[in-house]
Amino acid sequence: MSALMRAALLTGIGRPLEIREVPVPRIGPDEVLIRTLSSGVCRTDLHIQDGLAYVPELPHIMGHEPAGVVVERGAAVSEVEVGEVVVPHLFVADRECRFTREGAHAQALHLRGIIGVTLPGGFAEYFTAPAGNLLKVPEGLDPRIAGLSSCAVVTALHAYRRGTVTPVETAVVIGAGGIGQIVLQILADAGIAAAAVDTREDNLALAARNGAALTALASAPDRVARIQAWTDGADLVIDLVGTSASMADAAQYVRRRGRIVVVGEEPDFPGISSTTIAQRELEIVGSRNGDRRDQQDALRLLAKGVITPPLDEEYPLERSNEALARLRSGQASGRVVITHEALRDHRTSTATDQRGAR
Repeated sequence: MSALMRAALLTGIGRPLEIREVPVPRIGPDEVLIRTLSSGVCRTDLHIQDGLAYVPELPHIMGHEPAGVVVERGAAVSEVEVGEVVVPHLFVADRECRFTREGAHAQALHLRGIIGVTLPGGFAEYFTAPAGNLLKVPEGLDPRIAGLSSCAVVTALHAYRRGTVTPVETAVVIGAGGIGQIVLQILADAGIAAAAVDTREDNLALAARNGAALTALASAPDRVARIQAWTDGADLVIDLVGTSASMADAAQYVRRRGRIVVVGEEPDFPGISSTTIAQRELEIVGSRNGDRRDQQDALRLLAKGVITPPLDEEYPLERSNEALARLRSGQASGRVVITHEALRDHRTSTATDQRGAR
């Protein structure tokens, strides 16, 4: 193995990524070196580039939806084998706390960092992770899709679970982008009638194909009246936008004693008065990424085809800035993905193995 690898580096806030050769990371006794196959591109990557929410130490390698093949493991590692395809749970904790013991890994008190967000991620030919953070990809599952389990899919599943601690018959999804479409698929599989609200007609058309019984443009003057007429107040609203305006709408979509799950992160203050919350006895809960159990279940649902995230354009590592621009344009109709040369090697090897098994 070469001592150097290619990586797309963020060298300054607001700057384009730079493709450079950097040292292949070394692993500790409990860590694994992974050759990257693919990595999804997420709006959080844009936030990092813009200096919003997360500001990692620079230069930084983004990419928090990677999938890859184990190529080296530390002396203390027994959980995974060289050659296995894996994805990481992103939240790396230094030690246990009350939250990790409860399985709430994204709320760890002793957080060392988040892979691809504050720790180096998948916009490089190799990345590392503690063995305990890795999940094996089910056989036959496309690595490009499996990688989305680390963020988009686990976020959708965790939000659904945060919202359905009590029985739910009707739901409204605000924001029918990539995660919103996955939420709609999960709701449809659970038999929950859902409505979708979005700013784009094409997203709403896709939402209808993913099971939405009603769709409404976020700018439509009659959106609240239509949803209220449809549900007489939804049991659950999942807000994937997180603006003051979307939260104000959520308060009008939800029934008395209903639950609003907030996934979207923006600097706005929620557009809901404390009077509304108190008098209507609303429940408002946050939802961040997901836990390792959520991600394991996400992989299972992906492998079964219950969740089928749409993919948009693929870009090689050298065109990472084009991938970010594609997402930033708002024109992506699915997850933008950066793929590596290793993915082509993996596909060739897999096809050869399948022919040999016949």
